[in-house]
Amino acid sequence: MREKLKKLKNQPLIKKHAEKIRFVLVGGFNTVFDFCLFGLLTNLLSFPKEVANNISTSICITISFILNYKFVWKSKKNLYQTAPGFLIVSLFSAWVVQNLAINLVTWIFQENGVTKLIGKAFGSICGMITNYFGYKLVFRGKEDKTKTTLRHHDEERKQ
Repeated sequence: MREKLKKLKNQPLIKKHAEKIRFVLVGGFNTVFDFCLFGLLTNLLSFPKEVANNISTSICITISFILNYKFVWKSKKNLYQTAPGFLIVSLFSAWVVQNLAINLVTWIFQENGVTKLIGKAFGSICGMITNYFGYKLVFRGKEDKTKTTLRHHDEERKQ
């Protein structure tokens, strides 16, 4: 099994898009966890949808920061320098983008437990797109194409 994973990891397409794959894996994990918390808070504990979303996303933002910093972006920047930017992007995405999406879906369709979750799904997709571009700026900064290409080639040589 380990050999198969190593072989898969060395595939050119995987190497080229490794950062995006890691982002999707971390985002997928966080999204599932966020959905579970949101569903528990709204459907079982009867929290208002906005409050439930703010609680669930706040917990997931903390987990996401650690995973994105160390695993996804493998940032070389100082941990404390990246935290404020990450928090701004995450809170905007979670509290503005997601709440707008949830409210849009529940406004278009009659609000119930299912439409809240559909709204949350739509909000999560919108949030992931916002996060990808925002986190890239936070953890990498404004890099020119040459630096990105050189880093990619350096990573290939190391493996």
